[in-house]
Amino acid sequence: MERRNRHSFIGLALLLTLLIFGGVVQGQPKLRNYEIEARVHLGYLYFQNDEFHSALARYSRHAPAIELSLHRNTYGQQRWEVLHNYPSIGLTAYYSPLAFRSDSIAKELGQVYALYPFINFPIIPGERSKLTFKLGVGLSFLTNKFHPQDGDGIPEGSFHNYAIGSHINAAVNLSFEYRQRIIDRLSVVTSAGLTHFSNGATRSPNMGINIFSVATGLSWYLTPPKANIDRRLRPKNYLFEFDGKRHFVTDYQYTLGIKDLSQQYGTHQYFFVHDLAADFMFQLTERDRLGIGVEVVWDNSDKMMQPYYKAFLKPAVLLSYEMMLDRVSFMFNLGIRKNAPGPNQAFLFYQKLGLRYYVWDGLFASLSFTTYDIKADFISVGFGYHLQHKYYLPRHEKKSHRSPVFPR
Repeated sequence: MERRNRHSFIGLALLLTLLIFGGVVQGQPKLRNYEIEARVHLGYLYFQNDEFHSALARYSRHAPAIELSLHRNTYGQQRWEVLHNYPSIGLTAYYSPLAFRSDSIAKELGQVYALYPFINFPIIPGERSKLTFKLGVGLSFLTNKFHPQDGDGIPEGSFHNYAIGSHINAAVNLSFEYRQRIIDRLSVVTSAGLTHFSNGATRSPNMGINIFSVATGLSWYLTPPKANIDRRLRPKNYLFEFDGKRHFVTDYQYTLGIKDLSQQYGTHQYFFVHDLAADFMFQLTERDRLGIGVEVVWDNSDKMMQPYYKAFLKPAVLLSYEMMLDRVSFMFNLGIRKNAPGPNQAFLFYQKLGLRYYVWDGLFASLSFTTYDIKADFISVGFGYHLQHKYYLPRHEKKSHRSPVFPR
């Protein structure tokens, strides 16, 4: 099963790379603005101080890291690039020993190697300086993982390592970056953010590793940078005559995840998690949507975690935001879910990060990470369908939405 999980993670990383470099980006290689970048990090490993993480508190410490990235700055070849203020797209190689070599616990923690594609969105754009937000999702390899006891070839103290239960894990990076151009092809970069490693509960234990870090480095254009295409060359498309309609969308999605409870029960037991969701969303701009949704989760591991209950449907409500990049989109959800039957049982606040690829018309494939308390609950894959609904505006609103090119 671990081999199958490893293959699935590798497949997901390849899919992400193809989506970002193939599905979204098109054009001639000679026209692309390639840039190479190197950074050094100083981070801090964060673990919650509660009954579930008390064994991991001894791992809370400073950690260095280095990264090397290759990325391409978009300049307006496609409309989505202009709508998102010319983001950059790339691939990052990341390494961290998770502790300084002089630290007595360095051997116990091991090391992490990661490779992940990313997209970097300008928040405050500029030609010489800009503030950006980086989102990256990919694969990581951790040299040490949990073992129930020490032995030959097993790092000492591995039975304390409840953070990670497998060598192959997902890697997620969220960071804010500031870039300042020094000369035409050289920039200095500083950043602050979070890097997370987890296997999504496909192998336990899986408390996950969270590294909050600051970094600095240099970025160099491989060829002289190409200027952005002026926005005036891409005017907004207006209808010949506005028909008095707006639209909203509804999305229907099914995903399937898997959980491992080997830490709790000593043997590898895997349980499927079924997730059915529907979202009602309004278009904010040409690049994003906002709305609300409902969700029902059927988690087969409940009958092991709560033996006095049977597995039951867990209803949830959530706030949904979708950011669109041509056929690819990112889905962000914040929700509250009923986590156990009975009127006095606790509700669970959770978060979900999703990646969608629109295959044909309204049909899309999806990959989702569901988390709570900075801990992965499960990773799921699935499919869904997107419907667009039109409705007429009230009469008093129609006047303000007439076409400025061909007014009635």
